Amino acid sequence: MKGNSALFTNPTPLDQLGDILDNLPIGIVIVNSSGTIVYHNNCITSQYGEFKGNNIANLLAGFPQHLFTAADNSFPFNYNDSLHNGAINVQCKIKRDKNGNLLVSVVEGDVQLKQLRDIEAKKNAAENLLRSAILGTGTLEQALTEVCRIASAAMEVSRVNIWEFGDGITSITGLVNYDNRFTELLPNATLYRYQIPRYFSLFETEEIIPTSDALNHPSTAELKESYLEVNGIRSLMDVPVRIGGKMIGLVCFEDTKKMRDWDPGEQKFGLFISQVIALTIESTRRKKTQNDLELILDEKRILLNEIHRRVRNNFALIQDLLRAESGRAQDDYHKELFSDLRNRINSLDMLQRQLYQSEKVDRVNFRDLILDLVAGYRSTFSGSQTDFITTLDQCELNVAKASISGLFVNEIMMMLMSEAGRLKSKEQISIRLKKVNSRVNIAIGSSINIDSRSERERMLTSFELAQKLGSKLEIDRSKGTGYSLSFDA
Repeated sequence: MKGNSALFTNPTPLDQLGDILDNLPIGIVIVNSSGTIVYHNNCITSQYGEFKGNNIANLLAGFPQHLFTAADNSFPFNYNDSLHNGAINVQCKIKRDKNGNLLVSVVEGDVQLKQLRDIEAKKNAAENLLRSAILGTGTLEQALTEVCRIASAAMEVSRVNIWEFGDGITSITGLVNYDNRFTELLPNATLYRYQIPRYFSLFETEEIIPTSDALNHPSTAELKESYLEVNGIRSLMDVPVRIGGKMIGLVCFEDTKKMRDWDPGEQKFGLFISQVIALTIESTRRKKTQNDLELILDEKRILLNEIHRRVRNNFALIQDLLRAESGRAQDDYHKELFSDLRNRINSLDMLQRQLYQSEKVDRVNFRDLILDLVAGYRSTFSGSQTDFITTLDQCELNVAKASISGLFVNEIMMMLMSEAGRLKSKEQISIRLKKVNSRVNIAIGSSINIDSRSERERMLTSFELAQKLGSKLEIDRSKGTGYSLSFDA
């Protein structure tokens, strides 16, 4: 009843096509125009057994004769097979070949309904997983348990286990050991490569490992006494779990009721479950890392606040000591020296305040620092007739350069303010901060004409600060006296 190369106009032998059709999970029958069966595959025999005669009516009673003359692709057509007492709902799909023969695919209605139910169950399981709040808010164990519970029901297996590889795939340790026959999770176990080397060698392929008869299959026989028989497992399917392309573990579907062939649909669903597990593990670990980082940041924030508080207290203490010692000075030179020291400490104190207020621990808003310094000068020299003019670009500097630049501005300003106080006349002092790309320019100008000989003695510190910034201090005497320097931010 098998084999007839005359059925095909192409050179492909029927025997070759038969090798393919014989292994299909649905029944295939080829019928000529007179209703004679010229080929049927193994699935037909397994479904219907041996049958007498070679006419399609002998196989499928009540087969509709009008399909022999119907237009191509006139399908599907459903009817009850009377040979089976109407118990089987047969669906026939008709496709006519070039010789007018019919290729009939026969699917038992019950089988088809079961496949549809399986597909629907897996679809519902996928939707339930995607909607599950536990996956987003629960602990890792709670989330993985929910995945196992839903996957177990959809795959109709008693057990679903999730395993994680140790370093170098030398062991696997259970993350969740779910068995629907028990109300609680079972204890996790660890399996070592040296104990079951053949089973571990399968993981090197990083492919799905479906096993119908787990107890007797060579790949899983090593697990028989220690794992399979203990848990009553008859069939299992291992699916790799990958994160970032790297296999980090397995999800195992274990059937305790029967031996089963894991069909392509079940394998695809297993891959989907493994992807959900990977996303769950990755998300949970990322969340834990984020929480740990937030705790560390909180600790550092508290520590920085305490450091800032202590530094400012120390500055205040130094200011008080200098103020007390300056009262003991017996000449103008030493009084002015103590005053200069207090102003320098005040400049550093303002820098510390800017650093404390900054969102960046290593950079300072230098524009705001200059504004604070000018506000301090206005307050300290409120009785003078000096006007302050500021033209300041936004500029961030690292702490080191901000400290040196702040001291430079303070040195120049205190010298000019001191000279303005001595002259007792209305003077004007301007401060300009300009930033172009990475280049910073600080220019301080005044209407005061300062004697160059006395200036040199009082400017030694300013020259040294300019050198530390990698710059040269420029002095302009065309209109009063001006000082400027440029450096890389």
